[in-house]
Amino acid sequence: MYVCVCNAVTEDDVRGCLASGACSTAKDVKEACGMKPGCGSCTKRLYGLVSEYKTASELADAMTGGPLPLEVVTPAPADPWTVQTGRSGPERDTGKQTAA
Repeated sequence: MYVCVCNAVTEDDVRGCLASGACSTAKDVKEACGMKPGCGSCTKRLYGLVSEYKTASELADAMTGGPLPLEVVTPAPADPWTVQTGRSGPERDTGKQTAA
């Protein structure tokens, strides 16, 4: 989702900037993402994302006993040629009984 429509900055851009350690404040994020002054409607959402990141980071520190950087996780692209059915091979039960 877009945080700043005027500058085409997404939530992923902001979270990536915070996770990389390059930014720690909303001002840092604005500078790193190249956000120029516009309508101003992004300010509240940007400060909210920075606050969420800091809260999550502090919680991780409290749970693990030390600072751990949060990482942006990108899902691996699905292989369009692989079909996962949950069953495979000859051991599959077809419901038919065979004479022994």
